[in-house]
Amino acid sequence: MKTMRTLFLSLILLGVAAGTGYAATSISAGIHIGPSGRTSVDVGFFYDDLATYGNWVERPNYGWAWRPRAVARSWRPYQAGHWVWTDEGWTWISDEPYGWATYHYGRWYFDPDFGWEWIPGDQWAPAWVAWQEGADYVGWAPLPPTVDFRPGIELSVSLAPELYVFVPERQFLAPRLSGYFVPRADCVRVFQSTRNITRYNVVNDRVFNQGVAVDRLQQVVGRPVPRYQIADLNADQRHRGALVAQNRVAIFRPQVDKVKVAPPPSRPIAKRAVIAGAAAAALVAAHHANQARATGNVPPAAARQTKEERRQIAQAPPNPKVKPPNRGAREVQPVPQAQKPPPPIQQQEARQQRNQQRQAERQAAQQKGEEQKAQRQAAQQQRAEQRQVQRQEAQQPRQQRPPERQAAQQQGQQRQAQRQPPPQPKNQGKPPGKPQDDKQKPPQQ
Repeated sequence: MKTMRTLFLSLILLGVAAGTGYAATSISAGIHIGPSGRTSVDVGFFYDDLATYGNWVERPNYGWAWRPRAVARSWRPYQAGHWVWTDEGWTWISDEPYGWATYHYGRWYFDPDFGWEWIPGDQWAPAWVAWQEGADYVGWAPLPPTVDFRPGIELSVSLAPELYVFVPERQFLAPRLSGYFVPRADCVRVFQSTRNITRYNVVNDRVFNQGVAVDRLQQVVGRPVPRYQIADLNADQRHRGALVAQNRVAIFRPQVDKVKVAPPPSRPIAKRAVIAGAAAAALVAAHHANQARATGNVPPAAARQTKEERRQIAQAPPNPKVKPPNRGAREVQPVPQAQKPPPPIQQQEARQQRNQQRQAERQAAQQKGEEQKAQRQAAQQQRAEQRQVQRQEAQQPRQQRPPERQAAQQQGQQRQAQRQPPPQPKNQGKPPGKPQDDKQKPPQQ
């Protein structure tokens, strides 16, 4: 029985491994080498490759859109990564495994029902963002599909201030920007003091992202801005992100062929990530509840309900058969609460204040430790100097020693002489009289 169970488990594992290998092989089969020697794919490659990291939803205005899976409620595009200056302008280096596609092809937009969604595209760019600059801040936001690309002309962009990410201008080149983002509540105030600087050009059939002026940025940061050259990265390394080495940035950027492909529901790999029917309706309800909770208008009972819905969506198949609700059951009304949870904006500000307080405490502790270290070093140096003086005094001749030292030594010798007993005579203890001498005795008769 135990042998049969082991054999059964082995067959299951082999089936899973074979399925995974088949999926990877099927995705890699979508990569081709064109006549010019450049790697090429089609939009179907996006459908299959991104199915591991998100879901595909069909929208009435843009067709099939992709949304990331298992991200925070405050997540937004172009947030996890950093900027580098290349021979094609400002290039976004993403820390996410799907960044090779979603931040260089296509466009992002905020869907009122599903949140942030990505629409596939066929033109590669260092980044597709709108730029704002002013009041010592730099901001960027994803360009929506409705914004037309016109080379050499400043794009007319009209986006909501809440869609932008702002950082201080001096921290724009930081390798980790997440610690410098302006709080969401202050984005409107900062946006009002900035201006649009979005400009794209085409150089050697490549899109050039102008954005922030490099000369001015060098004056602000007080150092030269490194310049990198973009190179091609192998397809099997695309999920690891861009490879930055010396003065080169290697990115997987294949040419996208404009051909008609099967939609995600008709593809063996992509159809597993399609959200439709009841699952899509539950996802929309969860998103609306999250948006209402962000304004502080949702009671905790509704918040618990949205968590359960999210859990059901994560565990549900693409097209689950959902039972209709029991119309005879009584609807449970949420219990009103006296105190509502603070909005996420206030939570973020409180978290930022706690972080600043912890940072101040760490700096104070570090400063105190440095002061204690300096005191210990000064005490050690003083003791070393005293030992050096004692060694020098010990090496001096007696006549060259200080008078106080000689007087102290003489007093010590006198006390030692006083403590010693006086010498006794040799005949002490013998009776007085003629000294007895055996040698002087007369011989006996």
